[in-house]
Amino acid sequence: MDLETKFSRLEEQSVKEDGTFSGYASKFHLVDLGGDITLPGAFKKSLAVRRPKMLWGHDPDQPIGVWSVVEEDSVGLRVEGKLLLKTAKGLEVHAMMLASVVDGLSIGYLTRKSETRGGNRELIEVDLFEISVVTFPMLEAATIDAVKSINDVILASKSSGDFAPLKRAVEGALRDAGFPAWLAKAQAALAPQALGDGPRDASASEIAKLIKEKFSFL
Repeated sequence: MDLETKFSRLEEQSVKEDGTFSGYASKFHLVDLGGDITLPGAFKKSLAVRRPKMLWGHDPDQPIGVWSVVEEDSVGLRVEGKLLLKTAKGLEVHAMMLASVVDGLSIGYLTRKSETRGGNRELIEVDLFEISVVTFPMLEAATIDAVKSINDVILASKSSGDFAPLKRAVEGALRDAGFPAWLAKAQAALAPQALGDGPRDASASEIAKLIKEKFSFL
């Protein structure tokens, strides 16, 4: 089962010494980096039958705590939880959160109902499975912004059929964003595949989004 994910920044002051923290795992009416807008009520059916798990980085083998509150309010999906400080991973994540090394939440879900309006996808109903504590740069800085910054290279590769400059540009952007060399190289290799799957007259921004969707770490 391939879940979709979405990032939300965690407020630094919400993290307490005993491992408790709170924040919003998703906010309503805002256009996110993938062009999606989550509408009020999107989580209600799912929350009525399931409380999501708390994971580290969307890894089902790394539960790190429990969510005590997961509910919709006027702002979005509000959560309160507690890290399990008696576990090595829970203690490690807590230390990173207190130091602001880790400052994000990301939901793992399946879209059940959506509509497209004005080029954006509105999420009307989603099936929420987990809410992860995540590292901020993985989503916003290292993928969308980095790929969009090489739009000229993308357009040149589409017209020439030479993908080598594209792969070098994507790899360089990911390494600049903090990815290890092996991971940046592996993900850059996916760029031509994404480019080839797109329509020949697609705009650079559309291709950038397509490449982002192909990256396995999202």
